[in-house]
Amino acid sequence: MHLTHFAPRSQSASPAARPAAKAATISAALALLLAAAPQAQAADGISDPAGDFLGSFTGAHAGDLDVLSATVLYDATSHLFSLSATFAGNVGTTPSAFFVWGVNRGGGTAGFAAQGLTGVRFDRVIFLRPGGVSSVQVAGNLAPGSVSWSGSTLTAIIPEAMLPSNGFANKLDYTWNLWPRDGAVAGFAAISDFAPNNANFTTTAGTVTAVPEPATAALMLGGVMGLLAWRRRSI
Repeated sequence: MHLTHFAPRSQSASPAARPAAKAATISAALALLLAAAPQAQAADGISDPAGDFLGSFTGAHAGDLDVLSATVLYDATSHLFSLSATFAGNVGTTPSAFFVWGVNRGGGTAGFAAQGLTGVRFDRVIFLRPGGVSSVQVAGNLAPGSVSWSGSTLTAIIPEAMLPSNGFANKLDYTWNLWPRDGAVAGFAAISDFAPNNANFTTTAGTVTAVPEPATAALMLGGVMGLLAWRRRSI
């Protein structure tokens, strides 16, 4: 007696399950796209004490205005800087928060000497506004996609051309300080923290990947979505 085994026929998802399947597909596509987003490898940097808000700060004492660590990488091949910082809370917790990086390219002066901070020296500043327009003083606005954040970490990719030398021939000699600000407050009282405290830290050599152009990113996402749709039809 011969028994014939029939494999169960695949069934299409029920209407109720389709939204969940679509959401899973989109999540997978975004994950693949993010894998191609700007990345920085190899990192030295500084650590900053938690909860060290300035006594003069009158803004929101929220975690996203408290720097825990900061790193700047420079890639001599791609001619890019990567500025990255981690905070005590998720970026975006304080809607009025933005982040200022001061860089000393060789001609830095103590811009906060009047407040007793003679070690924070800079000759150009970078304004990072998550979800808004970020810019480099004098050089102009950053390209869309240059600033990204995930949880408590904020990263910006800055072209070398926007930070030309002002005395330091070697980009690794550039030094940095980060100070968050609460835009709801005016003047020095808006600054929540300096990282590091009353000092600058140096640049580290590393690998920094360029920011995909918006049109390129859209094409990549479309391609990934098409691939996933083809795989579903093939299964």
